[in-house]
Amino acid sequence: MQQSLFGSLALQTETVCEPVVALNQWLLSDAVMTVLDLETTGLNARKNAISEITAIQYRNGEEIKKYSTLVRPTEPIPEEVELLTGISNDMVRNAPVVAVALSELAGFVGASPIVVGHNVQFDIQFLREKLTQNGLSSFLPRFDITRAFCTRALAVKALPGLPSYEGIMVATSVGVHNNNPHRAEADVRMSAGILFEIIKRLQQDNSIPSLRTVQDLLHWQGPLVRGNL
Repeated sequence: MQQSLFGSLALQTETVCEPVVALNQWLLSDAVMTVLDLETTGLNARKNAISEITAIQYRNGEEIKKYSTLVRPTEPIPEEVELLTGISNDMVRNAPVVAVALSELAGFVGASPIVVGHNVQFDIQFLREKLTQNGLSSFLPRFDITRAFCTRALAVKALPGLPSYEGIMVATSVGVHNNNPHRAEADVRMSAGILFEIIKRLQQDNSIPSLRTVQDLLHWQGPLVRGNL
């Protein structure tokens, strides 16, 4: 299995063209979920930069295709961030610039994706800011917080009483392992594992109204805002 580290698409199966389906008619078992994660040089979407992007698409828990690339940031990676992520300035020196990576990501996710991540609000805010900064505002509708699932927000409701809702803690509580935290692909696979385990548990819970469609789960999750974090 090949992985793109320099901006080319790495498809694990043939690309599947999805019909445009109303969210209240799109069954969770049929929906394509685009789970994504960014690594960045800091937490300020306006001032800091993206250093890595991974997005993996799943249907009913099965992986369909993957996009993954390092990104040449517009500022040096601070030492503390390098220690956290393992991504060094040497590693990204010849990586694609952010405008190229964002264009490829937008093409990968498609016209109306359902985006998923742990604290996905952060990723979407960062992407939207960088799209705007790089003259790619036409892609903003592809990263719509109203069509996104946050595995942290889902876990807060589905798994009450955890001492923390950090990704590793939630993953451990549902039997998902992350052997390389703070790298984008490992974090994407962790978030996907959390998502599908929570969906399975919710659908098995007789006290919860039917969760059959994407709209059902969005309604159960509730609106996402940064303030919820």
